[in-house]
Amino acid sequence: MSSDVRLMSYLPLLDRFRLQGVEQKEIRSNLFFVLESADLTRCPKVTDLIARHKKVAGIYFWTALVNGEEYKVYAGQTNSLSYRITNYTAPFQPHSPNDFKLLIFSAFMKEIAPESTLRLYSREVAAMDLKVEEKAFIAKHQPLLNVSRKPTAEARNKLRDAFSQFYRASFEGVLRNDV
Repeated sequence: MSSDVRLMSYLPLLDRFRLQGVEQKEIRSNLFFVLESADLTRCPKVTDLIARHKKVAGIYFWTALVNGEEYKVYAGQTNSLSYRITNYTAPFQPHSPNDFKLLIFSAFMKEIAPESTLRLYSREVAAMDLKVEEKAFIAKHQPLLNVSRKPTAEARNKLRDAFSQFYRASFEGVLRNDV
């Protein structure tokens, strides 16, 4: 199936996450552009962002840009935006698989729309207010990756089996004193 056909089949499904009108104006007036045209690689733009946002606490909001349209992807909170971006651009980390979902989504979007990119917004928030601000933002804007869906039994079993293999190999290596 061509990329154009796949794009056409998924774009209508993304419509409910489109950022537009009053909501788009609100986002752009309450949050700041932090990173434009990102693809979650350690390019100079990302490296510069990491250097400039050390210990900057706040909420952040990722959107996807496709054919001039912007879609709500993911919102979160952090005590250090620099640290979060470092995690999002790192290889898969078994201790923190949640960080990997944005990278998986970005790859998915590249399959259906090779020209797609991510945009990052952020707003500084006092550390003691992070959870409340994040929860309110997510409830109001409902970004795609923040919408909880129970995975299929098959997907859960595959994840369980993969983690079992990973951790078993780890402790077996320790027992054998592998270096």
